Amino acid sequence: MIRKFQKYWRKSLVIQRFSWMICIVFIYMLGRQIPIPTVGVDKVVLGNAIDSQLIENFGAITGIQFSSMTLFTLGIGPTMTMMILWRFLVTFKLISNWTSDKVNRLQFLMTLAIALLQSYGITNSSEFLISFGYNYVTLRIITIVLLTTGTLILNWLCKINSERGIGGMTVVILVNMILAFQSNTIKYFTTQQFDSDNLIKFGLLFCTVLSVLVCLTILLYKGEYRIPIRRVGLNTPYHSSSYLPIRVTPAGAMPFMYGMTLMMLPPYIFILLLNIFPNNQILEYLSVRIGLSQVPGVICYILLLYLLSIGFSYYNYDPYEISKNMRNNGDYISGKKPGEETLKYIQHVVNSFAQFGAFTVVVLGGLPMLAVSLQGHGKNSISIALLISNAYIIVSLLLGVMEQVDTMNSWKKYKNLI
Repeated sequence: MIRKFQKYWRKSLVIQRFSWMICIVFIYMLGRQIPIPTVGVDKVVLGNAIDSQLIENFGAITGIQFSSMTLFTLGIGPTMTMMILWRFLVTFKLISNWTSDKVNRLQFLMTLAIALLQSYGITNSSEFLISFGYNYVTLRIITIVLLTTGTLILNWLCKINSERGIGGMTVVILVNMILAFQSNTIKYFTTQQFDSDNLIKFGLLFCTVLSVLVCLTILLYKGEYRIPIRRVGLNTPYHSSSYLPIRVTPAGAMPFMYGMTLMMLPPYIFILLLNIFPNNQILEYLSVRIGLSQVPGVICYILLLYLLSIGFSYYNYDPYEISKNMRNNGDYISGKKPGEETLKYIQHVVNSFAQFGAFTVVVLGGLPMLAVSLQGHGKNSISIALLISNAYIIVSLLLGVMEQVDTMNSWKKYKNLI
């Protein structure tokens, strides 16, 4: 039995990669339970002016923990923040013609700097065990080093999962989102104190809405607009079926993920500035009003979602690069002259779906939070508002992982040439 399993395991690429993924997820979950020995209390709060409950929910996507100080408290937040900044550098061609070694070195230094900044912010209000014999400053430095080291270890695990497992960094995000979805669901139903009849009715309504949301997410993820293309000098039975696919939501779930990550930066910045300029009324006012239980903070989040959705749409579908590749490959669009006319047509199509995708992201992620904030009890109902975006992210990530598995399974259909 064991030999048969070993033989099947060696032949199945999916099982091998799935096993690596499970091991890395196990290590990640274990690291979330390893406490930092220098911290004496479980509660970690980002200052009195910061809404810790909302920050906890928004930090869930990257695995950032504020309720306890563990080895992986920072999660992959520094890495995702670095990737956002890196996309800007690539978009504005500030790092063109760089070697891979230089790129990797700069990415590492950026991640390290962001991890140190977040470690400094998260240890601002921590209470340390002075019984170790060290003073406050020394214990804080040790804690910052341990938190930063945990982030670098998690980066290394994600890299291994990209090479040998399934999903890469996406699996870590998926685990965090599933845990956040479970926590938000339980929190909402326990705080509302439903009686038996209302609990059954609301439970059925919740499952119905969730099912509709899952179906809508699948439809938006799978939906694509196909631009028929032709190739010069090529006439085959498959010639008429060639097309250029543009997703209905070009940015996917990335605006949610990176929007939540960017909304984590203001607390750290305000903590740093308030330490430099204590009792500054402007900073204190901004630190309170920028919270996501406040209308101004939610409006900032909605604008951020919109901008990220447009930006990622053009990043995933660059009209100039698409038209240039079509020219180099001898492809053209029927009824459109190659060159400027083709470029303008592709820009029009990408812009149309980018606007539609941005509208979808704002409706699913921003409007529920705005409605909760306008009702005046955002802190109590924020869990149900975040469930919508959490479900959208989970389904989108699962579909991406399933596509990767389908790609690996398709390799079995091709026999070895040698």
